[in-house]
Amino acid sequence: MNENVSIFLAGLASFVFSLSVFAAAPRVLSRLSKQYGRLSLEKSVQTDNEFKGTLICIVLGSVGVYVCVFDPEVYPRRARYNCLLLRHGVAGYLGYTIADVLMMMRHKSLFSKVFLVHHFVGTLCGLAGTMFTSVPWIMSTYLYYEASSPFVHLRFLLSNLGWKKTRLYTVNALLLMTVFFLCRVAIIPVYWRTVYLLYTDGSFPQIDAFVYYLMLYGRAFFDVLNVYWFSLMMKVFFEMFVWPNSASKKVN
Repeated sequence: MNENVSIFLAGLASFVFSLSVFAAAPRVLSRLSKQYGRLSLEKSVQTDNEFKGTLICIVLGSVGVYVCVFDPEVYPRRARYNCLLLRHGVAGYLGYTIADVLMMMRHKSLFSKVFLVHHFVGTLCGLAGTMFTSVPWIMSTYLYYEASSPFVHLRFLLSNLGWKKTRLYTVNALLLMTVFFLCRVAIIPVYWRTVYLLYTDGSFPQIDAFVYYLMLYGRAFFDVLNVYWFSLMMKVFFEMFVWPNSASKKVN
């Protein structure tokens, strides 16, 4: 099969699977928790969406971690390489993102201006990662982000299903903060050092123009967003584990 056809089919399969999981979520979640049946329509739609995100991002994050960290052919200073696993994985991310935008347009409870911009930039990155083969390690870091996403979605899922005071919720919160930091924050200096080394190596002319602009400006957008989100996580962490008494006073 032609690689472009298989990449397109990977994106299409991800799109269809995302919508299918969203549609099947009510039946699954109603069996897992009685709390689901007590949710408002808006809350149930949000919970269905978190369930979909948890499952899809486990697959996408796994591909991202493997390519970014373990694939010997994909290393930071490599200017061009046709990594089919990466391109198929990014196609999966693209299909998932487009499905997410469709859900946002259909359900008001899912709509967010910040996430609409986030998904727009993410769609551009998805197109770049599927269409071009330049700087594969740079492109793999966008998929590497998704390793933290299952914990993000699971946090909201557990909260909505009434499991916020369980040990599972606490463990997931700690894992979320740790993995989010490793995948989205700690990698920032490594990423920009790689960009600088590509510049000093004289590799910039080999980078496709579309990828080049996303490598700089798209990444800057995501870095600011991820640092902001992590600061909110740290605030919640301190309220839960370091200053729990002060947090309870605010509630009262």
